[in-house]
Amino acid sequence: MLEFFKQLTDPQSIIHYGGLALLLFVVFAETGLLIGFFLPGDSLIFISGLLCVSKPELLGVNLITLIASLALAAILGNVVGYWFGYKVGLPLFERKDSLIFKKKYLLATKAFYDKNGGKHSFWVVFCQ
Repeated sequence: MLEFFKQLTDPQSIIHYGGLALLLFVVFAETGLLIGFFLPGDSLIFISGLLCVSKPELLGVNLITLIASLALAAILGNVVGYWFGYKVGLPLFERKDSLIFKKKYLLATKAFYDKNGGKHSFWVVFCQ
């Protein structure tokens, strides 16, 4: 089991065993699913670009197709993550405290972002 998780977090084995489909799923999961936080998305994208140029037969697509596919997977992942947050976000305020979830932390985070959320935005800094 430990060896499986080592291979799951190794970019070269992901590309070698899963090819383009697993690469796209990892990018999708890292941007949109809660389970994707431990996946090596950035290094995986970098290595896949290098392999696409140096060994095009490994992924079976050219660089333009790879970039477009990765962008689409990331955008779809963000849409799914946003939808999940939209559906689940407000009911969190009604949830009772548990071992992991504390309502006071959620309220403190909301207060922080209500107060400071837009201060570091590009538009706020450069367009005033």
